[in-house]
Amino acid sequence: MEKRALNNTWYYFMSLERDLEATSRYIEPKGQEQVYSFEFSKLIILSCTEIETLMKRICFKINQQQCGNIGEYKSVILARFPKIVMTEVSVPRLEKVIRPFENWDNGPLSWWNAYVNIKHNRESSFNEASYINAATALAALYILILYLGELINEQIRDANNDYIVSDYSYKHLVIAPSAKLPDFASVVTTESEPKENVQTLYMQEDQPEKAKDGDIWLQTK
Repeated sequence: MEKRALNNTWYYFMSLERDLEATSRYIEPKGQEQVYSFEFSKLIILSCTEIETLMKRICFKINQQQCGNIGEYKSVILARFPKIVMTEVSVPRLEKVIRPFENWDNGPLSWWNAYVNIKHNRESSFNEASYINAATALAALYILILYLGELINEQIRDANNDYIVSDYSYKHLVIAPSAKLPDFASVVTTESEPKENVQTLYMQEDQPEKAKDGDIWLQTK
């Protein structure tokens, strides 16, 4: 049941991601991050509504108690996952790294405040319905999906999304992402580590002569 619910949340994220990507047909994000519109307003509200649901689920997994507002979510999540503030994603079209929870330990989240303002008083806060707030809210949703996946020991195979990407991705890897979520990262070193340097390679121009599309191979040095 938890796996299916997580997958459904991921499919919802991908739907929102496609909607955000579609806006690039009308505006070029780079240099125009503060452009605002009804479409960005919609994306912010839909993303943050789903974020609230995810935060409730994460908090319940942590302490088996129901939380009901952003202050309670923040308290529970940061107590268990203080390094979530370090998480980051890339938006290639924007040519920018986004850290959606940066400085959450020191104050409120600007994109969340924008969501609250748009939700309750759109007329006076419409300028907060910006591309950057929509992209950051969607990035936060992406990160929270990955965190919930770690909590329930389920990994998201995000081979179909490419607008918002990260080093935490399982997209093209044999065993694990190139980086772990900060709160789940651990490094174990021993004196008996193998001497060979094993490097994972992907389908590129230097592929072996007999390689097929989709093959992954290992090169040892």
